[in-house]
Amino acid sequence: MAPIRQLPVLQNWDCHQCGSCCTDYWVPISEEERQRILAQGWEQEPEYRGVPLFVKYGPPWRRRYRLAQTKGDRCVFLDERGLCKIHAKFGLHAKPFACRLYPYILVPHGDHWRVSMRFACPSAAANKGRCLSEAAEELHDLAREMEQWDQRPGYQRPRGPGLGDPPSLDGRQRVGWDDLHLFQDAVIRLFKAGQDDLARRWLKCLALARLCRQARFDKLTGGRLREFLDLVLAAVDAETPRRLDDYAPPGWMGRVLFRQALAIHIRKDQGVRRGVSKQGRLALMSAMWQMLRGTGKLPQLQVGLPDCSFEELEKPLGPLPPEAAQALERYYAVKLSSLQFCGPTYFDYPFWDGLEALALTFPMIRWLIRGFAYLGEPEATHRAISVIDENFGYSPLLGTGRQRLALWILSFRQELDRLIAWYGR
Repeated sequence: MAPIRQLPVLQNWDCHQCGSCCTDYWVPISEEERQRILAQGWEQEPEYRGVPLFVKYGPPWRRRYRLAQTKGDRCVFLDERGLCKIHAKFGLHAKPFACRLYPYILVPHGDHWRVSMRFACPSAAANKGRCLSEAAEELHDLAREMEQWDQRPGYQRPRGPGLGDPPSLDGRQRVGWDDLHLFQDAVIRLFKAGQDDLARRWLKCLALARLCRQARFDKLTGGRLREFLDLVLAAVDAETPRRLDDYAPPGWMGRVLFRQALAIHIRKDQGVRRGVSKQGRLALMSAMWQMLRGTGKLPQLQVGLPDCSFEELEKPLGPLPPEAAQALERYYAVKLSSLQFCGPTYFDYPFWDGLEALALTFPMIRWLIRGFAYLGEPEATHRAISVIDENFGYSPLLGTGRQRLALWILSFRQELDRLIAWYGR
């Protein structure tokens, strides 16, 4: 079995039985799991007589099963206290693999796995529980099962360690895993520059991406590549402005594309927090048009979004308190160290494109923090991270050609830099 390496030691997590994952998502199951649940004898319980336990979904040529849901989009096995009945009656390992894996994300890195998290889980966003290093044995068991899993939860089939090539750098250039990790380490080094605020760290990462896209790496590898990146990092630090006011405000195109991407990230079309989509396609189209216009009230694309106007969400936020800033740093440290922003866990995006997609979440999160200010800090930051990360890498709309084009425009016109500087203020 391929090992797990580089656990995010700064990240804590334990299940606190909030039940949000049991009311917000479909739970896909394999045929083997379906047979195992059928053998548990639930049809003998009075409350399950005549109640379907599974639902078919997917196209006719590729039918799959998921756990059924009761009225209110609650998992059919969720009790009134928000606890899992399968877990209570038969133990943790009797639960479907998708339930046991959440909120972990196992990211293939050639000959090993790395661990990321879904910060949509409130406990993950708030860093509640034990250090992930204490869950090493559990994660190794999940990795072993992951390698045997024929259709992982989510939108893509897995590429297990040793089965896939590393993500390309920019769609044209490819390097081996060792060299890709050198680029990854260079980005992480920029993020560890504690003397800079997060906005400037992201601006330096974007400058690094632009410089590296202009170079060729077919002969520059290993030690020579490391030396090249050392020189580039020094140049990036010297040339990136230290004042956010030195950047022009985003233009109209940058703002429109920003709100379009934001709409995709905050939209929720299933679960108890389902937004205006439950009122029909016309209501959803109206809400999306309102997001593009950016005037009036923020449409409720999911239940629980801030009840405020776009004008209020545009006001300067200022520096975050230390605990909130640390939560945001921890979020990006986990994503960057795991490579969850590119390759098979992010719609097969190339390395630099995926990095820009992750960078775009920074102004989104800062934008939402303004609306959640009534919660106080660090809760406002935790909530904003949870909302934005829920669809990151999971909404199929983010993998479409249209969204890739929008991200390319933001990058090419350097509107992404302006958005980071504008909402970082």
